[in-house]
Amino acid sequence: MPQPLKRSALIVFGLAILFWWSFMFAKHDPRLRGIIPFGDDPYDAVGSFGAIVGMLIALLSLVRAFRPYRKQPPTHAQRLYLVRSQEAVVLTVLVTLLADAIAMARHPSLWANAVSSRELIILLCGLAVIALAVHLLIRNSLALVADSRSTAWGRVVLSALSVTFVLAVYPEQLIQRTSTHLLTVVVGALVLFAPMRVQLVSLVPHERDEESTVATPPGTKALTSWHRWGIVVVVGIAIGGLAFLGELSEGSGAMPLTHLLFVASVFVGLGLAGLLIAYAFLGPALGLGSRG
Repeated sequence: MPQPLKRSALIVFGLAILFWWSFMFAKHDPRLRGIIPFGDDPYDAVGSFGAIVGMLIALLSLVRAFRPYRKQPPTHAQRLYLVRSQEAVVLTVLVTLLADAIAMARHPSLWANAVSSRELIILLCGLAVIALAVHLLIRNSLALVADSRSTAWGRVVLSALSVTFVLAVYPEQLIQRTSTHLLTVVVGALVLFAPMRVQLVSLVPHERDEESTVATPPGTKALTSWHRWGIVVVVGIAIGGLAFLGELSEGSGAMPLTHLLFVASVFVGLGLAGLLIAYAFLGPALGLGSRG
């Protein structure tokens, strides 16, 4: 891969780590966790799925940037999907920050007069500035991969407005019931990943259909569609299981076995659902889809 794309992959991975840290810091810092209005769903679901999937895509970007290309140089499509994976990480950060801002706008009384409100604003604004700087860095590398078509900024703006509208009017009281709370978490994943597909193909345009995949080098065996979905299922279950273990470590006291199993199934189910939604919308745009 060209050196600029390798450098961008390292910077994007650093952004993913910073995003993960800031997300966990805001939720657990004693000065912030009581005033953040985005600690509840659907806003928290957007941030949770964004931090997890953003880290996975950042790792994908590193692999694509630094893996050896022995028999032939990276193709145009391979370079394009690398840039899209880097842009996807930036978008997870920006969409999450948009969700945070909407939650803050809906609940100003929770944070505006708090002593630590300045720290909260500095944290979010600092992350936004860094994400936008990384976005500009990625934009500078578009000449290496994109075709001559101009960026469809109208579609990008409309997709951002759709996220704003859904989160601004979403009935937050639905999280008071278990069934509708679970539905709200799924809505958070849809709000994050469905518009992002439009944003990706608009910000990093390509003359070919985005449903196509990265060309498989001769002599290698391509994964079928069933293999790819199977991998997503395994990773989704693992993510849900790790999230459950993390939640269990923060809890206090023992709980009945039936309740423990129910909570575990919820975490595993939501982790799986979130990753399936992410793959369904972003997989083809990132060159991970398959027609086989």
